[in-house]
Amino acid sequence: MDNFFKVFALGDEFDVDAFVASGSMVPTYVWRRGESRRGGRTFYPNSGVAFEIADGNSVPFLQQEDIAIAFLKAHRDALKALRLYPGVTHFTLGLQYSENAQRNLVGFSISTSPSLMWHLLDIGLCLTNYVLRYESSETEG
Repeated sequence: MDNFFKVFALGDEFDVDAFVASGSMVPTYVWRRGESRRGGRTFYPNSGVAFEIADGNSVPFLQQEDIAIAFLKAHRDALKALRLYPGVTHFTLGLQYSENAQRNLVGFSISTSPSLMWHLLDIGLCLTNYVLRYESSETEG
């Protein structure tokens, strides 16, 4: 399963190789505009980096905020510099809510704590909440 509990920085003109060479932060993933994505049928429309914070599939959604705040505090200056790095046009923190489709879920809401919002605004990050619904392999009897 995909993990979206990450900080992403990307842009059409973002020189990821120059950023990585700067050594300010070591990304978990790097992609370049025009490279093929997994499977090789589509190509990245931009270049970017991602910093995996933890496994969003195993860390409960409500605990992700505390872990994200600790990450943002620990890397505050480097993240502020990344926000201003030439070519970065999209800079976001992804939190991941994974739902097992076996439950009868009608709807839900997601809110963000003032503490996390403060850190996001301080650094200049957007917030994206990924809601993933997985089909259960179990059958109801």
